[in-house]
Amino acid sequence: MRKQIEIKVLIYSAILCLWGVMAVISTTAGTPGYSGLYLKQLIAVLAGAGLLLFLRFFPYKVLQELSPVFYIVSVALLAAVLITGVEVHGGRRWLALGYFYFQPVEAAKAAVIIFTAYILEKRGGSALPALPLIAVAALVLAQPDTGSVMPLIPVYGAMLALSRADTRWMGPAVIALLTAGLVLLLESYLQISADTVLRVRYLMFFLAFTGIAVFLFSEARRLNRTLRWRSFTLLALLIWAAAGTGAAAAHSLRPYQQRRVVAFLVPDMDPLGAGYNTRQSLLAVGSGRITGKGLFGGTQTQLGFLPVRHTDFIFASVAEELGFIGAAGLLTVFFLLLSQFAKIIERTEDYGGRLIGTGIFTLFLTQTAMNIGVTLGLLPVIGIQLPLVSYGGTGTVIFLGLTGIMLNINKRTEVIGG
Repeated sequence: MRKQIEIKVLIYSAILCLWGVMAVISTTAGTPGYSGLYLKQLIAVLAGAGLLLFLRFFPYKVLQELSPVFYIVSVALLAAVLITGVEVHGGRRWLALGYFYFQPVEAAKAAVIIFTAYILEKRGGSALPALPLIAVAALVLAQPDTGSVMPLIPVYGAMLALSRADTRWMGPAVIALLTAGLVLLLESYLQISADTVLRVRYLMFFLAFTGIAVFLFSEARRLNRTLRWRSFTLLALLIWAAAGTGAAAAHSLRPYQQRRVVAFLVPDMDPLGAGYNTRQSLLAVGSGRITGKGLFGGTQTQLGFLPVRHTDFIFASVAEELGFIGAAGLLTVFFLLLSQFAKIIERTEDYGGRLIGTGIFTLFLTQTAMNIGVTLGLLPVIGIQLPLVSYGGTGTVIFLGLTGIMLNINKRTEVIGG
């Protein structure tokens, strides 16, 4: 069983990597300045394969013990990006290393997972497990790079839910996150639209979220009659604070970020500006139909209408050129890979291994879902890589390295389990 899982993981990972290289070739062929990107991607795949093999044999328990060092190094690299990083499209996210560019946030994702598992195993009952995520999130948001932070939130939540830590606060935390997110969306829209009729929106927000607090408290009291109005006051304060945080976050967004949020809510408001990416992506996906237009035959892709077609919107390129069959096939390979990850997590009896495996599984799942969600217009454009497929050397190497850690957890399952 263990050997079968390992072989399947290697096969599915190889398929995704090769599919990604072919997609990069197709999306960049004939584009000035992009013709050599597939070579960089191929080098990244080979380097990632080497890291996968190394981590497949390197004990993950040792890696877990070394995680504080890896975490400190990753934080230092994120800080270095803010000082000496290469600026592209208004953000500093890369460090120049000669012919290649290194994106520290990808390594930081792995460091957060392993270090969080280390803290949860050593001191699971304290508030310390949140610190790795908070420090990394603050540095990444300063770049600014919202898209890279988003997958880490469900990763942290999944690891915490599996842990032995006290998770009673997770319910209120989810309510607070949803409230802040909703207000951020609404406030961004109202700022861009400049609707004078809604100048009283803060009073409306106050009344609306007070109503939400009353509803939630009344429903909770049906289940638990011992709840007192003090609990309602705390809940109302939490919701108001979250709403205020969401409004403040909306005002702190850069103009292009606000336009992306508005384009998500109202795609036709700015079809040639902020809504252009999503519009072209949907056109590419829809025009592929069942069988696609053939490799190198996608008009949206080959004529350059689809933006960043080799990175953020590579799934749209696949759907256009290979159609529904190709897109469904790619998603099937992702599903098969994740199903093997789930089997590894289920079979391991080591607490630390389960935590690390859950973090890696959730990162793969969340980042894949978010990338495709952006492609299909279900999420705002946030700039996020499709694991093992999108062009991006650092991300490819790191995701293959994380796959190697999963294989090491699988390898040690029978040893630990006896």
